[in-house]
Amino acid sequence: MRPTPARILRRRIEQLDAAADLTADTDAGLRHFTSVMTGWTEPEVTALAGGTAVLTPSEAEEADEMADSCRLLGRLAQDEETLVRGPLDRTHQHWIGTSPHELVPHRRPTLTRQRFTAPAADPGPPSAKPFHLGLYTSTARRDGPGMWRIYLDLGSSLHPQPWQTWQLPVTDPAADVLEIDGAAGWTAFVGRYPLARGNDIYPDWTKAARDFAGVHMTLRAIVAAQGFRIPVADGLAAAPFWDIESTLWLRWCFSPPRLLEVTPPHAGP
Repeated sequence: MRPTPARILRRRIEQLDAAADLTADTDAGLRHFTSVMTGWTEPEVTALAGGTAVLTPSEAEEADEMADSCRLLGRLAQDEETLVRGPLDRTHQHWIGTSPHELVPHRRPTLTRQRFTAPAADPGPPSAKPFHLGLYTSTARRDGPGMWRIYLDLGSSLHPQPWQTWQLPVTDPAADVLEIDGAAGWTAFVGRYPLARGNDIYPDWTKAARDFAGVHMTLRAIVAAQGFRIPVADGLAAAPFWDIESTLWLRWCFSPPRLLEVTPPHAGP
């Protein structure tokens, strides 16, 4: 018998709440969240579900309620509610550039406006988390780095050092950001901007860019929606796999980027 979505979500929340000490500092909680959710990959979810993992619209609402029962999320919201449910903190957005890898030899850690690729009339390859357009930031905390840096610190051969951390203050007052705060929010977003490929429905990022400068994926949404497909008109919404709190920017709406840190520091004479 296939596990029900509720059982899958319950296992996920149990893993999140298995942190050694839920009263530990926020940094430890975010590291634990990152280590757990990066393990919820598409093959892992498919294997656990015995096939495609699907939430009905009513189950999506229940998934959001289950996410609210997660003690780790509740602990993190005490200090960093903007990461858990939004709204986005526009003054503490960080972008981290990593060095070239053999799979991405043209990648450079430096950020300039000229490198920003806005969505075009042709939306390109459909994706629930595209990497061929826009740019991603994560929110720096009051007393530490954002979750993208935490992810890098956990180790990934795809992102060799040095890493450059850039601050990107959002200074355009017309830069509306869409908050995705749960599975129901992801469903509404895909249903509002559908891009159909057969029975698979992806977000149309080009259409979304006409209304929003960015899309903010919160921790609550990641807990509730990651790996699940949800029915929308004409098909199933693609399952999101975002892992960490982040924002995909569809327009450039920042003051000039400011380099904050190079990791490891330059070993000069």
